[in-house]
Amino acid sequence: MLRKVPVILCLVICLIFLSLFTWESLDKKEGETFYRNVLPSTNIKDINKLENEYEGATGYIEIPDTSISYPIMQGEDNSYYLKHLPNGDRNKMGSIFLDYRNNGFNDKNTIIYGHNFNNGTMFSDLLNYKSFEFYKNHSNYKIYTSDKVIEVSIVAVYIADATKEELPINFESLDDFESYMNMALKNSLINSNESIGYDDSLITLCTCSNGSWKSRLIVIGKVLN
Repeated sequence: MLRKVPVILCLVICLIFLSLFTWESLDKKEGETFYRNVLPSTNIKDINKLENEYEGATGYIEIPDTSISYPIMQGEDNSYYLKHLPNGDRNKMGSIFLDYRNNGFNDKNTIIYGHNFNNGTMFSDLLNYKSFEFYKNHSNYKIYTSDKVIEVSIVAVYIADATKEELPINFESLDDFESYMNMALKNSLINSNESIGYDDSLITLCTCSNGSWKSRLIVIGKVLN
């Protein structure tokens, strides 16, 4: 009888892990189904409909020839949309979302976050920017809002330590801006040869970098229009 206890315990543990795996798979499937049915909002009419349907919707991001084509949300913190879909349903996939500190797309540096999943969804394709060949073919992308289309040209891609201070939204001086951009360009995984100055506005895309939860992949672009 005593020998049967470990066997029963192993079966219980296996059942628990199987249940968790099944739940996680179903959760992701529900998230994927939701995003497949979201209107690809690449014009003002679609953006207005998106914002009316989902509280917190601020725009839509699309990077051509990638899986990145999602609504951009914004919450009262940077935690809520890590685990919630645009419709408010709790889901592991979360949402693509704007930093809560940003005033829309009007700051010096607008930061947009998204998960990196091994199924290729959300911001997973950002990891491809580690390759210069990929960058050359995907150097520009667009963000659509209810009143404008923002075209962005990527200038730097680097790995950041997620345990350190938050990414900057604004810069107090020219020196602060140049110091930040010099750091980003020095550590960049690609050489874009793009010029950038204090008059430029930035759009920064951020996701987890493969290998450690402590690191983030940062993709910095400058607004062209």
